[in-house]
Parts: sequence; C-alpha cells; structure tokens
Amino acid sequence: MLAEVRALVRLAWPVVLGQLGFTLLGVVDVAMVGRLGELELAALAAGHLWTFGMLIPGMALMLGLDPIFTQAHGANEPRAMGRTLARAMLLIAVCSVPIIVGHVYAEEGLRLLQQPEEALDIAAGYSRALAWSVPGILVFQALRQYLLAMGRMMLPTVAVLAANVLNVLLNYALIEGHFGLPAMGAVGCGWATTAVRMLLPAALLVLGWREIRSRLPALAGLFRPSAVWELARQALPVSGQISLEVWAFNAVGILMGSLGTGALAAHYVALNLSVVAWMVIFGIAAAATTRIGNRIGAGLDWVRTAWTAVGLGTVVMSASAALLLAFPEALVSLFSKDPGVLAVTLTLLPLAALFQLFDGVQGVIAGALRGAGDVRVPALLVVICFWCFGIPAAWWFGIHLEGGPQGVWWGLVLSLITVACALVVRLWWVGRRGVDRVVLADA
Repeated sequence: MLAEVRALVRLAWPVVLGQLGFTLLGVVDVAMVGRLGELELAALAAGHLWTFGMLIPGMALMLGLDPIFTQAHGANEPRAMGRTLARAMLLIAVCSVPIIVGHVYAEEGLRLLQQPEEALDIAAGYSRALAWSVPGILVFQALRQYLLAMGRMMLPTVAVLAANVLNVLLNYALIEGHFGLPAMGAVGCGWATTAVRMLLPAALLVLGWREIRSRLPALAGLFRPSAVWELARQALPVSGQISLEVWAFNAVGILMGSLGTGALAAHYVALNLSVVAWMVIFGIAAAATTRIGNRIGAGLDWVRTAWTAVGLGTVVMSASAALLLAFPEALVSLFSKDPGVLAVTLTLLPLAALFQLFDGVQGVIAGALRGAGDVRVPALLVVICFWCFGIPAAWWFGIHLEGGPQGVWWGLVLSLITVACALVVRLWWVGRRGVDRVVLADA
C-alpha cells in the first residue's frame, strides 16, 4: 500500500503543481477583475461560463486519448503513441471550428439563458477575445496528455508556471491600462488569456521535442478516415462524460445568474475557491490514469492502485474542506471586497466544503476508470446523477421554492453525492470483472 502511495505521489505532485498553476491563471483573472466591482466580475463569470462550456468538449476529447497513450506506453509501443498524437491534431482542426463559432455568439447565447443584461456586452467582448485561443489550448491539451502518459509530468508544469508570470503582466497591462495601453477591464483579461494560451503549446513543443520527435510516425495511411474515426469513437465517451459534468456546473451558474449579478459573482468566487483544491484531485486522478494505464498495458494488476488513489484523494479534500470552514472571510476577501458578493459567498462556503469530499472521490475514480479504458458507463452515470436528478433539484430548491443561491447549490451537492456513490460501485464492479487493453487497429 505504501509503495503505491509513493508511486502515485511521485507521479501526481508535478501534475498538481502544473494544474494549480493552470488554475491560478483563472484565479488571478478573478482577483484582478474583481477589483473593478460587481458588474465586471459578473461579466467575467458569465463569459467564462459560456466559453468554457463551448471549449470543454474539445479539451475532454483530448483527455479521452489517455487510455490509448498510457496503455501503449506501458506495452512499449511508441508507434501507436505517435500515430495517435498526429491524428489528434486532425481532430483538433475539425472540432475547433464549431467551438470558435460558439465563442463568437456568446451574447446571443447568454441572453437566451437569461443572464444579467447589463453584463452581456462585456461578457461578449471577453468571449470574442478568447475565440482566437481555441486551437492553441487544444493542441496544448493533446501534447500534455501525450507527455503525461510517459511519466514526463514536469514538462507541462514548467510551461504553465512560466505562463502565470506572463498572465499577470498582461492582465496588469490590459485590465486597468498600463504601459501606454487602454484600460479594457474584463475584455482585456480575455486578450491576456488568449496570448497565454497561444504561447503554451509552443513552449510545450520545445520542452518535449525529444519525446515527440522520437515517435513521429510515417505519413503513409496516417490520416485514413476510418482510423481517425476509430480514434474519435474511443475518445468521445470521455468527452461526453466530462462535458456533461462541466455543463452541469454551468447550469448551476445559469440558475445563479437568473438571481442577479450579485449571486452570479458570489457563485464564481466560491467555485474558484473550491477549484483550487480540486486541482490536487486532478493531479491524483492524472497519476492514477497514467499508472493504471501503464500497468494494464504491461499486464499487471491495477485495482490496488485505484483504491489507494481514492483514499489519497479523500484525505486531501477533507483537509481542503476544513480550511474553507476555518477561514471563510479571509479566503473570500482575496477575490472581492464587495459587501454583497462577500455576504452571499459566505453562505455558500459550508456547502462547498461538503461537496468537495464527494467531488474528490468521483474525480479520482473517473481518472482511474479512464486509465482502465472504462468510459461509457461512467458517462451514463453522470447523465443520470447530474441531469436527471441534481440539476432539477437545484432548480426546485433554488428557484421554485425560492431558496436562492443556497437552494441552487444544494442541488449541486446532491449531484456530487449521488455520482460519487455510483462511481464507487462501478469501480468495485470493474475491479472484480477485469478489463481488456484498449487497442486501435492500425495504431
């Protein structure tokens, strides 16, 4: 058991550091825009809600390559890894087009979702700025999963930490107007994010060039339609699962937006506080995906690794929940000094502490099952738990019964409790049944 903990921590800590750095990009955006007041912060929240909802299917599609990358590396098949990465670039080119179009029509979409009218113009400008970043962030995601599968956890981390320095400088210049540049508020934050996202894949390509070059495939038959479609078919269930989960959080944000700019801003602050801890879970889940996939590819037992990762994630999120309960005002004040935002956010933090425990469990198990190549049933469980139960509960408690922001968040809590319990049962079942290695034809 201790050997598995050490192995997971060795893989996880660079990913945790990198993902915290990736999350810090957004946290810094919230903190710097939050100084401009409730309206700008609500506009940033609405713009992020829309753009991330558009982007997540493409990002999750790249996460869907994990079983192929990790198991091919464990089986010592570099040819399969190289061809998968090359075909992922074609998938990115195809899926970027509708995602970019979705960014452009943010104002119309947010208006249909009945978000605060006074924030729509700013949110739309932010979204249009981010449209230019779509191909860059998707290429970065593909390269990151490729390198993580080989255990090269530190390379993406270095790229992201460097990006944080650039993000602060660009935000400083564009949000409030410095170095002779105009003050653009939240829209300037969007342009800063775009610049960072375009430079990230270039940095990772340079840092990981040796690992990428050594696996470059031959061009003959590389982009055969049937082979590309088979790759997409393997990745789509993961994309669906993660997208549906993110969209569920977005649906909660939409319900909060219908309650006004104050509720939406408070929701965004509370989520950002929660997501910092969840990035540790992301690292543990990524480590579990890599180690489990490698072990399955090598024909070794993987079940102990999965349950060890779940235990590690539970310990981490318990500590995070205690921190939220112990220092609520100090943590919220890092993001906003607005009295209305502060008051609403403080009512949400106890619920955030509760749902973190279950969010940690389901996040780690999802990563473990992804490494095992079990992706379709978890996607179905997300649909049932979030969309057939949790989101209707959020509307019922928060809107119909007029429970306000707390009522909406109770629906989110119930979603995460049910999906965590369902995935625990799924992991137990898959561990008893066993799994087959994911192998693509012509890989």
